[in-house]
Amino acid sequence: MIKEIIFVVILVLIVISGYKGYEYYTTIYKGDVAYAKVPDGVPTVEDTGQVISGSKSYKYDFDFVKKDGTIQKMDYELSGNNVSPLQPGSYVKVFISQTRVISGLNDVSKSDIPKNILEKLDK
Repeated sequence: MIKEIIFVVILVLIVISGYKGYEYYTTIYKGDVAYAKVPDGVPTVEDTGQVISGSKSYKYDFDFVKKDGTIQKMDYELSGNNVSPLQPGSYVKVFISQTRVISGLNDVSKSDIPKNILEKLDK
């Protein structure tokens, strides 16, 4: 009887940990293709609002539009030694999860963006 109870408890723990692992994976790593329009101006500012000269970091606030038409607000920071700011008014294509940009920030031409997404980006 004790062995059966221990077996059931272990089985329940395995199922719960497997579900939590899958939930973590889908939140962090499973994503969708999304598009965004780069905001005007170069966002190299400190907390005080002063422009940082010679900065190697650019922080953007994007409104990503997914293929299903939903909008997801997310910030993204470009940083490094040889980084340059994105062209204001250009369009980017990314692969995003619920919590972060998984890959991308690739430039994309306006003609390559689906029409229903482009309408939401140009509002």
